[in-house]
Amino acid sequence: MRMKAVMGFGLVAMLAGCGSPPAEQPAANTAAAPKETGYIAKVLALPPRQLNGVLYRAIDDAKRPCQGIAEATRQADRQGKPVWAVRCLDNSAWLIALGDDGMADVTGIPGQAGG
Repeated sequence: MRMKAVMGFGLVAMLAGCGSPPAEQPAANTAAAPKETGYIAKVLALPPRQLNGVLYRAIDDAKRPCQGIAEATRQADRQGKPVWAVRCLDNSAWLIALGDDGMADVTGIPGQAGG
């Protein structure tokens, strides 16, 4: 029954659009960084322990080794995404960039010579 109502509403909506002039589309600004309105805004508002949980989950979901977060340091944004340098308790190091869609890019941080 509900499916018929949804289909009926969709048909009415399509018919209502017939003969209407197209709506003006605002010009897209592709150079601007995405606004932090969704997921990123929520992550940036987290206290440190909860932020570490989000970062740990990103590392774990990427199937990278990490026994726990020892330190997380916010880095400069890259391509409009906030970035953290993370050092784990086992001394593995990761760079994590979070997108507003909740997807994380996890890459290794090269070791430093003599360290």
